[in-house]
This record gives sequence, C-alpha cells and structure tokens, in this order.
Amino acid sequence: MSYRLPSRLPSRLPYRIGVILAAAASAGALTILPASAGAGGQEPGGPTVRFTAGGAACEATPNNPHWSSGASDRRILFKTRVTCTSTYPSVTVRIQGSLQRGPFIGPKLVVATSDQTQVIKSGKSATFYTPLANGRQVSTPGMYTGYIKGQITAPVPGNIDDGHSKTVEVK
Repeated sequence: MSYRLPSRLPSRLPYRIGVILAAAASAGALTILPASAGAGGQEPGGPTVRFTAGGAACEATPNNPHWSSGASDRRILFKTRVTCTSTYPSVTVRIQGSLQRGPFIGPKLVVATSDQTQVIKSGKSATFYTPLANGRQVSTPGMYTGYIKGQITAPVPGNIDDGHSKTVEVK
C-alpha cells in the first residue's frame, strides 16, 4: 500500500517530519527496535554479495549472528553461505569475515575475524564461519553485525564484493 502526500503541502514537509522523528528518537520518545535473533538466528542477514571471475559467478549471503548450536561451549558466530556456478569444474573462494559488536546505528567494535578459502564445485554451496572454531570466541550477549568480503581467487581472480548481515541482538 502506498500513500502520497497531498500536493498542497509544503515540499519540505518530508524533511521536517524526518527532523521531528530524529529529535523524538534522540529524546527517548521514540524507540526503534532492531530485529531479534530468533530460532537460532540462522535467517539470511543482509543482501546477497556477488562476485565474478572469468566464467564463474558466486553469491554469498551472511546469516545473522546467533548462538552456536553445534559447539559444546556457548559462543556467538555467523555463517556465510556461498553458492557458485561456473564454466569451470570448481572455483576457489576466499571469504574474510568480521563479527562486530555495537549499536544498530553508530560505531562498532571488531570482536572476532576469520579468513577462509574453500574450493566450491560448480552448482554447489559451501559454508564459511566467523569466527573459526580455533579463533577468538565471543560469548557476551549484545548487538552484533556480521561483515564479509568475498572474492573468487582461482582459477581466475575476480572482483571483490562486500556486505553485512542485519544488526541483531543476541541475548
């Protein structure tokens, strides 16, 4: 459903409404609630990241940060699912991940990173984890965002693309 402002309203009204909403939010009169990491937090986070090289194309989707269900200890991570199609039998993909803690809007602190390379057969998928099991682990509840940078590195190097998950509260 779309709504149009009547044409007789001043043209700066949308700007003024934005200023009023921003003032209300900063005064605490308006609360913007971020998405909560539900049912394992494994839903796709942000937009799909695309990178290409020669006759290969890959799509990476970072999931929202969540509590690990497979680890014996309590830790926060996010997964990136990468699917590739190619004229080559397989391609080598590098994903650099960064788990960041911080508010929905504002500065964030990098709390864990990963740098992984996997060979992915054409038409298949692979999962990349941030942080890695042998890397620095995070177990403090809070607001988290997963950031990734991806690239096909072989048989032909390609462009680099980056993206992020939603900022979610992991309780």
